[in-house]
Formats: sequence, C-alpha cells, structure tokens
Amino acid sequence: MTPPPALLHLPLQQTNEEAFEPDSVSEAPLVRFSAYTAHHRIVGWVRLRADRLTDLLNAHDELLLSDVEIEDLDDGVRRREESDRIAIRDLLAVHAAGPRGDDTMRHRTRAHPIVIRSGSYLIAGHLHAEPGADPLDSLRRRPAMVPLTDAWLEYWPDGSPRRHGVGTIIVNREAADTIELVTDDDLVEGLLAPHSRSRSASA
Repeated sequence: MTPPPALLHLPLQQTNEEAFEPDSVSEAPLVRFSAYTAHHRIVGWVRLRADRLTDLLNAHDELLLSDVEIEDLDDGVRRREESDRIAIRDLLAVHAAGPRGDDTMRHRTRAHPIVIRSGSYLIAGHLHAEPGADPLDSLRRRPAMVPLTDAWLEYWPDGSPRRHGVGTIIVNREAADTIELVTDDDLVEGLLAPHSRSRSASA
C-alpha cells in the first residue's frame, strides 16, 4: 500500500501592515477656518482638499471641522467641540485661508467695490470680474461662495460695531439680502449708506 504524499508546510511570517490612506486625505493640509452664520462665529480647522478654500466650499454641502470654538454673537457665550459638521448653506461669510491656488489659471480681471448686507452683517470688498463684464451679472452666474479681496466684515453684537478684516472674505451670495456697487471712497471712509449712484441686486 502506497504511503500518502507528505504535506507541504509554508511558514507564514506575521507583518505589521499600515492602514491605507489616500494621498488626497493624508497630504491635505489643515488650514484655519473662521466663518459666520446668522447668529454664530465658528473657528476651527479644516482639511483643504482643493486648490483654494473657495473651491472647497463650492464643492461640498458640508464640512467637517476639528478643534472648534463656537461663539454665540447674541450673548457672547462660547463653547468648544472636538469636531463639528457645518452646512455650507448656513455660512454667510468665511475668512479665506490657505494657498491662493494655481497662478497659471489666473486671468486679468477688474476689481469692483461692492457692499453686501447679509443678516446682521455688513461685508465690503472688491469683486473681481472680467474687463468689460457687468459685475453684478457676473456675480449671479458664479457659484454660491464668492471671494472679495481687501474686504472687511462688520456686525453689532452688543450695540457697538465690531469689524474684522482686511483680507479676502468669501461670501455666500445666495444668502445675501442686498448687494450694492459702491465707490472706493465708500469702502475706505465707511460711507456705505445707499445712494442714488449705487446699483443693487438681490441674490
């Protein structure tokens, strides 16, 4: 009677295998996030998985923030959260942070002084549009979140004005109550009451 063939034994060595994380996640930088909703100021950190923060805001319905501080602008109470999700539609304005994007994709524009009233906020800055284009028509055709350069934001939490800026502020044009073209003097001197030469547009 023929003996059964010998069994083949393969020694298996246990190795430590790192969890897979896509480069787009592991290499995305954390950037500071500072934004305003109707009644709160929100500060935290967000993964910048886009060329610019404006692109990130327009590409998603919500963002996951880490190390978050939320300030109630009505009573000044602040609370901290390890993480929080914020819906883009609830954002009225966001301070731009992170890189400016690919310089090779930039094209010549003209800057137009503009004022946006959104809830209890007054936001002023320069809207960039192609030379010869109507700036308000250009604004209506753009995604919801639009950057303004040399911008500032003002609100009145305790009856006295509080202003933040100057820098780039990304505004939610769909949440704006009014949008006005003004003059550079208006921006510099704070003469922002509506006047006959201003052109207005709803969001």
